[in-house]
Amino acid sequence: MDSMKTQAKRAMHTRGQKSCLVIDHLVEALAGDPSSSIKRVMILNHIDENPGITQTEIMKNLGIKSKTTMNRDIDWLFNYGCIHRNQDRKDGRAIKLETCGYAKRALESALDYFPKRHKGLQNFLNRYIKVLKQARPTLRDARIIATLYNKVKSSKPELIDSLYNGPATTDNRAYKKLLDDGVIKDDG
Repeated sequence: MDSMKTQAKRAMHTRGQKSCLVIDHLVEALAGDPSSSIKRVMILNHIDENPGITQTEIMKNLGIKSKTTMNRDIDWLFNYGCIHRNQDRKDGRAIKLETCGYAKRALESALDYFPKRHKGLQNFLNRYIKVLKQARPTLRDARIIATLYNKVKSSKPELIDSLYNGPATTDNRAYKKLLDDGVIKDDG
């Protein structure tokens, strides 16, 4: 059953505002790094939904083919304090994963916007992957789309200002990539 706080969060904002807030919580869950891939968020979400899951199970469940990429994302999540690694007591080779600390709290705040919690967030992230049409879409890219959805029309400077105070070159490069890919258009 939803808490009053959760119900209030869902009711207080437009869909565009909710999308922006969810993405902001996800950036917070990933150490404030808007350049993190949406796939990394999906991995974190799956670990949170299935505490004690192994890397192999995540790869199978999410259809991740590259063990190298998966290792890199798990190492990143561990090194930034987003997850714990625990050795399985029955199988010394298996490492069980679970979310922790600030990542768990921020992810919980994002999940409050979805009635189906982890499945709802997974669907939300999948929609952004489809819209962005990129090999490795980031949370920054998703935030640009969410901001445009929220405001319908926005100048480039307003859009860049709504991002995460990253290097101007990085924000501009993300904007230009979305333009070049035809995901957004600049009316000048």
